Amino acid sequence: MIVLVLFVLGIRIFYYIPDDTYITLRYARNVIDGKGFVFNEGERLEGYTNYLWLIILILIGKLGGSLPTAARTLSLIASCATLILAGYIAWVHRPPRASGWSAALAVITAPLLLAASPPFLTWSLSGTEIPLFTFLLLLGVAFITTGRNTASVLVVFGLLGLVRPEGILFYILAGAILLDTKHRKGDVIVQGAWIFALMYAPYLIWKWRYFGGLLPNTFYAKTGPIRIMTRNGMSYLLGFLARYGYFLVIGILMLHKHLRDQRRVTVPVFFILIHWAEVLILGGDWMPHYRLLLPTLPLIALVVSYGLMKVGARSGDIGDGTKWRNPVPVVVTILVVLAMIPGGIGYDEFIYERIVVGAYVRLGQVLGEILPPTTSIALGSTGAIGFYSGLEIIDILGLTERHIAHEGRIVATQPGHMKADGRYVLKQKPDLLLLGNVQIHLGRRSEDEMPIKIQEREITKQPEFAKRYEFINIPIGRNFYLSCYKHRDLILSPE
Repeated sequence: MIVLVLFVLGIRIFYYIPDDTYITLRYARNVIDGKGFVFNEGERLEGYTNYLWLIILILIGKLGGSLPTAARTLSLIASCATLILAGYIAWVHRPPRASGWSAALAVITAPLLLAASPPFLTWSLSGTEIPLFTFLLLLGVAFITTGRNTASVLVVFGLLGLVRPEGILFYILAGAILLDTKHRKGDVIVQGAWIFALMYAPYLIWKWRYFGGLLPNTFYAKTGPIRIMTRNGMSYLLGFLARYGYFLVIGILMLHKHLRDQRRVTVPVFFILIHWAEVLILGGDWMPHYRLLLPTLPLIALVVSYGLMKVGARSGDIGDGTKWRNPVPVVVTILVVLAMIPGGIGYDEFIYERIVVGAYVRLGQVLGEILPPTTSIALGSTGAIGFYSGLEIIDILGLTERHIAHEGRIVATQPGHMKADGRYVLKQKPDLLLLGNVQIHLGRRSEDEMPIKIQEREITKQPEFAKRYEFINIPIGRNFYLSCYKHRDLILSPE
């Protein structure tokens, strides 16, 4: 009950759906409408990194379900499943003869910490694949630590790699752990090879034939010089460690005499460290509350739970009903509070980001109604506006634009927002240029008040920009306006 209350209240505070969710939804809708795996009709481009998630949404959409509702519901279901699974794993690994309320508290520590953690809460209703990825990673680790057969372990990790590409790294790590722990190593190699071939060969062949490559376009858009990537990754990882990563240290310290002989502890730690290294190398992320590191939180919480079980057992009364001699209740209370505290850091900015995405949703709906269906729009925040307007989108950041992703110039250091090519954007002759990261505001504004982000400066510096485009305020209702640049050939209806 405590976990449920924390979870429900926390979601009310931290619910969030990022703009990138709508990129996946636009792909899903285009497949459902018979246009194929495309962001813009006729352009085969892998601008997503969540294939299995996308397929699930397509199937639901084909059955008539609302794509935004389906995405958020599935995220919520995956998060709830993670809470239940974390508690179950801790219960399976509880000390022999453990009973009483303090033992029960140690067992539910993992779901308690998750239900109190802003990253877990933020992404539980996000409509993204991260909650599913988190659940499958936890399930795979649970299968390894409880001695499930090789095939079931590898199938779970195989699914993980279809949800997000980095899941393949965990498939390899799981195979290495199985080789180390299983006596019949030849069977592990054979099963690992045929399961990998069965799950990935058809998928990779299809990708190569359909998109002309194996890596998603987003990989090229988000990668840059190694010094920038590692600096971004280090900053991202250190921020996470300062807020949540130290819980792992606490858990290990409580277990310091029981690490070598406990696979239930060492296996999660291996996956945590590998995942952290991968995020460090790939440069982290810009989204709130550590989206990319969320999959490690349940594993960290489990290590803490195991540590508390040992602390309670060493006190000698984990099962005798004596409440006040056992430190577990006090420690759990402190840890839950510590898990909550980081949510207050930058909360105003978090709320602003949530409001902005909501404004994009409304803007996309309005633009779809007032603009001709042949209108093309160039902008950086392409998700909600692209999904709800249904118009052609030119992504100036390159996530869904092949040329910019592969050949764009590095102009910034923000993860996922590093590349630009203003000349290429203008060659596409977009009808509208939504610069300043999309400017929506009350009342009209002058061109002098128009902010230009560093990734957009190349556009405004091109000689043809001043010749072809003019500044305009487009009314979008309730005295709100969109400040942008309009191609001089585009004729808009009068207000």
